[in-house]
Amino acid sequence: MAVDKSGPGAAGTARGPTTEGSPPVTKAVYGAATRRPVYSGNRRIRGLYERTLADGSSVYDVALRLAGQVRRHRLAARTKTDAIAELRALQVDYERGEQHRSAAAALTVAELASDWLAHLEARVGHRDPKRRYSARTVALYRQRLEQHIVPALGSRPVDDIGLAEVRRLVDRLGVAGLAPSTVTGILGILSGLFSYAVKGGQVERNPVRDLDRDDRPGAGRLSEPRYLSIDEIAALIENLSDTFRPVIATCTFAGLRISEALGLRWRDVDFTAATIDVTGQLGTNGERVPVKSPASAAPVRMLPALARELREHRSRQASRDLHRVHADALVFTTARGKPQSRRNAFRALHNAGNAVGLNGDGKEPVGLHDLRHSLAAAGLEAGMSLAELASILRHANARVTAQVYAGLTDRTREQATAKLAETGFGQ
Repeated sequence: MAVDKSGPGAAGTARGPTTEGSPPVTKAVYGAATRRPVYSGNRRIRGLYERTLADGSSVYDVALRLAGQVRRHRLAARTKTDAIAELRALQVDYERGEQHRSAAAALTVAELASDWLAHLEARVGHRDPKRRYSARTVALYRQRLEQHIVPALGSRPVDDIGLAEVRRLVDRLGVAGLAPSTVTGILGILSGLFSYAVKGGQVERNPVRDLDRDDRPGAGRLSEPRYLSIDEIAALIENLSDTFRPVIATCTFAGLRISEALGLRWRDVDFTAATIDVTGQLGTNGERVPVKSPASAAPVRMLPALARELREHRSRQASRDLHRVHADALVFTTARGKPQSRRNAFRALHNAGNAVGLNGDGKEPVGLHDLRHSLAAAGLEAGMSLAELASILRHANARVTAQVYAGLTDRTREQATAKLAETGFGQ
C-alpha cells in the first residue's frame, strides 16, 4: 500500500439539533460530501474511503482501476480492519481479471438516491451559480424519487438497471395516469441520478440515454395554462384585498414568479427609474435565497399600473410601521410583519377567480403562474419578438421562450398570416 505523508484528514460529521423525522445532521454533512480516505496508523490506504450515511452510520467504498477506468464500489465491511481485508481481496480479483466478490455490486438504487440527494443538498445556496441548486428543486427531486423511482427500482442493484427496466418504469408511470410532461420530468431526474453514478464509477453507462424517441413520453400538458385577457385581469385584481392585490399585480405586470415577488425588498424597487431588481426569491422555509438562474437575476421595467399599486402599498405599510418600508424589509408581509406565503397568495387568487367567474364550468382554476403566462400572451399579441419576450420574462434565451410558449407562438404565426392575407398579399 502507498504511503500518504499528509496525514489523516478530518473525519466524522458535524452534528447539530435535529427535528423529528429528519436526518440527525445539519449543513448537509452526509453522503458524498463526507467521503474521506482511510488510514492505518499514519499510512493512507490507497483506494479505500469511508463516508457517512444520512442515518449517521458509516460505510466503506473503494475506487479501483479496471480496464483503464476507475470504478467505485461499496464494501460489505463494517469495520476498518474488515474493509482493508476486503479491499485486498478485491485487488487480487482485479489483477486476475476475475469478477469481484464484494457486495459492492449490491449498491441499490435507493442507496444511490440517498447519496445523490445529500450531494444536491450540499449545493443548496452555493455561491457559484453553476453549482447551485434551490431547496425547492431538491425537494421536488426527493419527492419524485421517493414516490415514483425508489418504489419501482429502489431494491435493485444499480448496475442491474438497463434499458428494459427504464422502459418498464415509463410504462408503469403511464398506467398510473401521470401526465406525459410529469413522466418526462421523472425520467430527467432518473437520468441525473445515473449521470451521478457514472461520474462516481458505480456504472459505466446511463441507461436513460438509451431510450429512443418512441420510448420517451411527450412533453405536452394534459391541461393547458390559462391566458387571461386584459379585462379578465382587471376584474381579477379589483376583487383582491389590499394585502394581495399588489402581489398579484407584481406577478402579472412584471412577470415575476411568485417566489421572486415574495422575495422582493424595498431596496429592489426603484420608483424613480421605474424598475424592479430581481435579486432573490423567497425559499420554502421563509428565508430569502438566490434566484433559480443567472438569467433570472435581472432588472424589470415597471408598468404604470404596477408602479401605482406598489406606491399605494408602500404608503399603507409605512402607516403601520416605518420599519416595514426599510430598505432591507420585504415588500410583501403578513399582518404580523412575517414573510408572506405562496399558499395564502394562491388562496386569495383562487377566491378572486371564483368571484369573477374565471373558475369552474370545466375550466382550470387560475393559478399563480398563469399570471406570467398571461403577460407572455399579451406580449406576443402585441407583436413582440421571441427575443424581446425572453428579455422580459428573463429566460436564458429565446429558445426557452419558444419551447414554453410553443402553442402561443403557433397561434401568433397563424394570426400574422391571416392579417397578411387580408391585405391581399399572395391572393
